[in-house]
Amino acid sequence: MAITKSTYTGDGSTTLFTFSFPYLEEEDITVQVDGSTVSNYSFANSSTISFNTAPSNGAAIVIFRNTGIEQVKATFFSGSAIRAEDLNKNFNQTFYATQETDNEVTTAVTDAATALSTANTALSTANTASSNATTALSNSNTAIDTANTASSNASAAVTTANNASNTAIAANTTANTAATNASTALSTANTALTNANSAVTTANTASTNASAAVTTANTASTNATAAVNTANSAATTAATAVTTANSAVTTANSAVTTADGAVTTANSAVTTANSAVATANTAASDAASAVTTANTASSNASAAVTTANTANTNASAAVTTANTASTNASAAVTTANTANATANTALDNANDAVTLADRAINLGAKSFGDLYSATSGSAGSKTIDLGNLTTGCANDHFTGESGGTSAYTCALGCSTFALGTL
Repeated sequence: MAITKSTYTGDGSTTLFTFSFPYLEEEDITVQVDGSTVSNYSFANSSTISFNTAPSNGAAIVIFRNTGIEQVKATFFSGSAIRAEDLNKNFNQTFYATQETDNEVTTAVTDAATALSTANTALSTANTASSNATTALSNSNTAIDTANTASSNASAAVTTANNASNTAIAANTTANTAATNASTALSTANTALTNANSAVTTANTASTNASAAVTTANTASTNATAAVNTANSAATTAATAVTTANSAVTTANSAVTTADGAVTTANSAVTTANSAVATANTAASDAASAVTTANTASSNASAAVTTANTANTNASAAVTTANTASTNASAAVTTANTANATANTALDNANDAVTLADRAINLGAKSFGDLYSATSGSAGSKTIDLGNLTTGCANDHFTGESGGTSAYTCALGCSTFALGTL
């Protein structure tokens, strides 16, 4: 390929630039700086351009031949002499113009091929971005499903916590009743002590039982209060789980929005890439513009890939958050179930306290003589059930009469108690 141009880079101080290709007229030489044709120069000699002011540092300088073909250099008339110099000028004019055209076509073809390659790369990158965006959308949908599951679990946790709270309230009410009954038992026992000196021991025992009932009732009340606190904690945890689940849904929706944006950007990149291909087809007339457009398409496609990857990352984070919300909701359900079990235990303890208090009332209202008379059997062989006495023995029944004295011995023989004179 014939040389028809020379290129340089300015350094801010150099003003003389040479070229080696031949030309016919100085008018056929064009000088450009940074793509713009300039005229602030002169010919220092036939092959050197001298700028009036040195081009700036980094400036792109191009000196090229652009032979004029508007008219031939020499015209021949009938009967005139034909000089070799004139023929050579005409032939060189055509020759130079052909060289310049050939170079322009070659450059255009090269630029077009580069533009087409860049456009194809942009199209491939855009397709990758579209695929990544589709994956991100799928991950976002998975995140939404997981978040919905977490929300359902959280709702179940709230329901269980509410049930536990109601059970704890019932337990507290029962415990309060037990405390009232125990107080009544204590009052009745004191009255029995005043009215019947012979039933002092029995009344004291009843008082002890009533006190135990009070203690048990207080314990039941404490357990019920703890159950209420646990249920409240479970409700709080469940509410937190609901909030976390809602946050997961929000994050997942944001991921979907981002993924949709990535798809739009990818589609835009495809359009831009197609435009680059079209531009490449006409690169012979505007190859430089095609390269610029293709590079822009490549940048947009790369941005689309980045956006799609970000959307994919956000969607994965949304799935993780939703899974955490689901785990927290399950933990809330477990805590609520534990609270419910604790409340049920408290209710059972309170009911036991009520039973003990009622038994204490029934026992405290009678003298031991009344109990003895009401028990079937002959003297010395009667078995009197005194209720659930705290004796330290495995059997709370007392039997036997020793010579008409007031000593009664536990059936297992582990302790002896003075019950007063019959």
